Amino acid sequence: MKILHVINSFEGGGAEKLTLQIHQMCLQQGIDSHALSLMQSSAGSLPNAYSLGFDSPYQLSVPFKLYSFLSQPQWKDINVIHVHLFPSQLFTPIISRYLNLKASLITTEHSTVNWRRNKFYGKLIDKIFYSFYQRIICVCSAAADSLLDSQPQLMKKITTIHNGIDIQEYLPNSTLKIKGNTPIIISIGRLVELKNYATAIRALNKISEQAFEYWILGSGVLEYELRELVNSLNLESKVKFLGFRTDVPDLLHQADIFLLTSLWEGFNLSLLEAMAAELPVIVSNVPGVREAVTEESDEKSHVAFLVEPLSEDDIANKLSKLLADQNLRLTMGKNAQIRSSRFDIKQTVTKYIDLYQKMSVNNLSTFTPTK
Repeated sequence: MKILHVINSFEGGGAEKLTLQIHQMCLQQGIDSHALSLMQSSAGSLPNAYSLGFDSPYQLSVPFKLYSFLSQPQWKDINVIHVHLFPSQLFTPIISRYLNLKASLITTEHSTVNWRRNKFYGKLIDKIFYSFYQRIICVCSAAADSLLDSQPQLMKKITTIHNGIDIQEYLPNSTLKIKGNTPIIISIGRLVELKNYATAIRALNKISEQAFEYWILGSGVLEYELRELVNSLNLESKVKFLGFRTDVPDLLHQADIFLLTSLWEGFNLSLLEAMAAELPVIVSNVPGVREAVTEESDEKSHVAFLVEPLSEDDIANKLSKLLADQNLRLTMGKNAQIRSSRFDIKQTVTKYIDLYQKMSVNNLSTFTPTK
């Protein structure tokens, strides 16, 4: 079985990380897996990884170079092309069909929100490119519901496969550094509008008399603006911008509380990683995130505190409660770790491989999509 993943970049957030994990685990199981990035990207020593070398996936020459890549003889016998993120989702199926490639086409929908769903022409673009795909995988039920609200004709194509992480990589162990006396709050993600860091910082200002440090892991276009906000609130001694880091497990193990104030999310991998590291989590009460931390029948379990993402007072109150109660932090952290075990990457990849195998022999009738 031969598979090709296509994505805008190998570097970035959850979609990129998940794509490379699926690719790597497919290789480990003897599957002839390949991965292509439209942008200049490095997958290190990972085999069968390619890059078209662009600075942006929206450059005018991207479709032409992708056409040249897919025209190579090695892709004539490809069984499955798995596409992630727009505009890869638009270019790839059109080009593959023009080249008369016989591969089955699937795509993964990684978010509950995109700009196209609020515009007539955006919905039309979605309707066109989704029509090429035999299967559309959503990373959570909330993502599936959102897509169906916009494109109800896709009902029979959609199934849900939850994102997963390598649980063992994040589990605490006895050799870890002992935590200090000052509680550490940690957030992970790009410094962009949807992550809503400004509200988190203003909420922390409301409880600045309490002892804590706030670590922000990530980089992005809002870094200067957020640093200016921190300076204006005299929080320089408490808020630390750590940039993009590759030692996330170690930093999670040093932290005491995980904070996620995003305006929207899919099935956030950083949240799952924090839960696996036994951190109590304070997270936005939005679809996708809510699905990760609780069941509808179990909303009062101490796995997470759900907050309104634009309410500084709500965020501040929940942070203050956890900062003041170490036993509550420990209890919620253990509960979070137990729940995170449901989302092991091995289970995720097994479901993807099962789908690849069914699609590679064009036996789609044996696969029943679920919402």
